[in-house]
Amino acid sequence: MKNINRDNLKSNSIIIIMILQILFFIVCLTAISSQISRYAQSWGKEKKSERFASVKVCSGETLWEISKRYYTDEYKNMNSYVKKIMQLNNMTDEEINSGAYVIIPYYD
Repeated sequence: MKNINRDNLKSNSIIIIMILQILFFIVCLTAISSQISRYAQSWGKEKKSERFASVKVCSGETLWEISKRYYTDEYKNMNSYVKKIMQLNNMTDEEINSGAYVIIPYYD
């Protein structure tokens, strides 16, 4: 009888160890798969860098018109983009004079 109990205990231990190994293997595969997925998403996409241009304001041009020429999806929205331009140029309002130069951020 004792041999049967020992055999059952040994058999149960082997099954538990195998189940734990399978679970460990699944966790490792999931982690590797996640890393590969992240790499695949970023692969081929070049990171754009923010640049700055000095733009001369033409007669009758508004800050919003200039902003529309340089705005890209890297910026949150057009309103925040115009505010960023105003901050870069120490502007308190959106009024600009023709002939003046305005620093404009953009991505390339």
